[in-house]
Amino acid sequence: MIAYVTSIGEPTTELCIWALERNGYDVVIFRSDNSLWQKLSDIYETAVADFNRVDADVIVHRNLHPERRTGSQKDQHIWCWQLLVFDWYKQDVGHSMAFINKAALPSLRANIDRFKLSLRPETEVSRIPELHNPRRMITYDHQIMGIHGFGINDLSDVKRLKEARNQMDNYDFELVERLNAL
Repeated sequence: MIAYVTSIGEPTTELCIWALERNGYDVVIFRSDNSLWQKLSDIYETAVADFNRVDADVIVHRNLHPERRTGSQKDQHIWCWQLLVFDWYKQDVGHSMAFINKAALPSLRANIDRFKLSLRPETEVSRIPELHNPRRMITYDHQIMGIHGFGINDLSDVKRLKEARNQMDNYDFELVERLNAL
């Protein structure tokens, strides 16, 4: 299975790739300063089979092996499985990556352009009606599949993005900065 990794040069990019390859993924990296919207557009145009999409600041553990997917993750009626990670910035569990079934690709391709100016195109795409009527998107919440944000010591870009999204109350940057200083 392919894992598409989106990177803007995070220091964890190579570790992210290594962890995915260790689990048996063929990794294709979209490494550039292009917007996430552009990277998602490119992924949706490139993909021809089921895939996993991962940001480069996510380090997956060994349970994200493609052959270890659960029955629900192999269900062809489900198009998208959001996966849980421990979010270093929040100091809490959150969604960060997803398995995408190839059956979703026509809808993803047809809708991605609507979100060109969005600060969160991946979230906007996850809300398209085709994923919810009938229910084709679920959260696999039985296990945390990795860690998001660990090893990113310069938090200035992350903070700017969270401020632009009005999400600062969801994050504990004071604790993260103290942990990073250890």
